[in-house]
Amino acid sequence: MTKWKAFLSLLLSVTVLGCKPEPYTVEAGFTNGSTTGRHIVSKMTITTLSGGRANFAMGSVSGYPGAHSGGGKIDAPAYIEGEWAKGNPEPSSGLISYHRISAPIPDNAEAKMKTMDNYYQNFDRDYGSMEVIVDGPRVRVFYSKSCVDMYDDCTPKQGADPNGWVVRSPKNQTDVVVLFDGKGESSPTPFPNTFFADLEKRKKASLSE
Repeated sequence: MTKWKAFLSLLLSVTVLGCKPEPYTVEAGFTNGSTTGRHIVSKMTITTLSGGRANFAMGSVSGYPGAHSGGGKIDAPAYIEGEWAKGNPEPSSGLISYHRISAPIPDNAEAKMKTMDNYYQNFDRDYGSMEVIVDGPRVRVFYSKSCVDMYDDCTPKQGADPNGWVVRSPKNQTDVVVLFDGKGESSPTPFPNTFFADLEKRKKASLSE
C-alpha cells in the first residue's frame, strides 16, 4: 500500500511538472506602416512564444499606423523575419534601397504587453493593436490599446508602469509599448532569392523582348 501511494505521488509530481502554463494571449488587429514614406513590404512574419506565426506583410504601405488587417488572437512575439524596400520620394520612380531582417525579439515582450493591458484607470478595451513599422532599415514592433485622449479617458493607473515601458506613439496620439526596435541588413540592389530580385528579373526580361 505504501509503495502504491509513493507511485501515485510520483506520477502526480511528473504530471504537474510536465504541464506548461497557457501563453498570455490578446485579441489584436495587425497593422503595417511607416513614418518615413512609401515602403513595399513583401515579407514580414512574427513567430510567437507558442510557435504561432502571424503575417504582417501588407504590400505598399505608408503613414502611421498604416495598412490594417483583421488580426486575431496572438501571444507574445519571439522572432521577426522580413523583407522590404524603401520607395523613392518621387512618385512612380521605383525603389531606392532594400532591407531584410531575421532577429529574436526581447523576452520581456510579454511583460510589456501585460503592462499595456493593465495601464489605464478607466479605459477597458478587450482588444489591442499589434503594429510593425518600417523606416528604411529600421523596423519596430508596437503593441497598443489605441486609447486616444480626444475620445477616451486615458488616465493611467497609479504605479501601472514602474519600468517606464509605455511611451507615446509616433504621431503622439496614443500610448504604445515597444516590443522590438532594430535594424536589418541594407543593400542598394535586391537581395538574392527574394520577391524584389524576382521582380527585377521580370523587368529585365520584359525589356529584352
